[in-house]
Amino acid sequence: MGRKIIGLMVVGLVLALILPVAGTALQKTEKTATELSVNKPAMQLEITLKGGMGLTAFVKNTGTTDLENATISITVDGLGIIWGTQKTTGPYLDIKAGKTQIIKSPVLGFGPADIEFTVDTTTQTASGKVLLWFVYGVK
Repeated sequence: MGRKIIGLMVVGLVLALILPVAGTALQKTEKTATELSVNKPAMQLEITLKGGMGLTAFVKNTGTTDLENATISITVDGLGIIWGTQKTTGPYLDIKAGKTQIIKSPVLGFGPADIEFTVDTTTQTASGKVLLWFVYGVK
């Protein structure tokens, strides 16, 4: 009985020493939004919006620094009836310097529509018309 108690105490002591060390080694550090914005260089982006089957955005990084983990926001609103992509905050976007990324977004509705496409802090607005899933007359 005494050996079992001593064995349990030794195991408990070993676990008490290992768990805090392993816990600190496995901790994940999270950066706050202010840290990310301070460390992120200003990007030079060209955004071109086109119609067709849904909405297509061509995002070109004209800067010299790669764009990483940029947030995307797409808003389609207007006098017509728009279903689907009224407000979408999308996945993170990575674009290497000098490259272009194509982003497609489905739209369903009809009537005139105002389009706003935002990548991080760069916003491009346009207007167009929606007929079912086709977007046309984007200007």
